[in-house]
Amino acid sequence: MTAFKHYRAFQIDPDGHVFGCINLVCDDDEQARREAAALVLIHRIELWRLDKRIAQFELPREATHQAAAGH
Repeated sequence: MTAFKHYRAFQIDPDGHVFGCINLVCDDDEQARREAAALVLIHRIELWRLDKRIAQFELPREATHQAAAGH
């Protein structure tokens, strides 16, 4: 039986503040990275497991320009 691991994907606003958290339950770090990367739409994401940051996902360059333009 596989033990699932619990992760948190924190949504980061342009000023660097956390404003939301999405809980993820995954088989391993790689699956958690894929799921967290898919959450990057209009905000940065930081993926954590317990007190360890697993990964950071920045906005695509196009999304940054659209947000700055107010679209």
